Amino acid sequence: MEFTEGLQRLGHGFVYTTVNVFVPPPDRRWSEVQNRIPDLAVSKREPEHRFEAGDPPDLVIEILATRRGNVERTEKLDDYSRAGIGEYWIVNPFDRAVEEYTLRDCEYVLRETVGQGALRPAAFPGLEIDLERIWAVLA
Repeated sequence: MEFTEGLQRLGHGFVYTTVNVFVPPPDRRWSEVQNRIPDLAVSKREPEHRFEAGDPPDLVIEILATRRGNVERTEKLDDYSRAGIGEYWIVNPFDRAVEEYTLRDCEYVLRETVGQGALRPAAFPGLEIDLERIWAVLA
């Protein structure tokens, strides 16, 4: 996997495919604890079993299963921002594009949409992910 290889070269970071990410309730009246399991979670440190409140991964990545991606662009966008995850990427294999969101003032801002070249996660300076390799895996 491109991420794992790149993180090993940098000497730090972990990639998870089935890890729970705690999402705080939208307001204090709710007591329900929510977890999300992103397609990929990338972190500078290794959690014990899941990413707890106040200790989220540095980047989460969702790969669209349908062209529309309604849940990824609404519910998950809101949940991951409440969890305090610094970067959120939505990989769209249908249009061969990746939307890169950055957390600013508790909301995600679309940093850019990339369709070719390399992805460069802000949390991992020096790491580059070749999009052609991503598209080849998802084909």
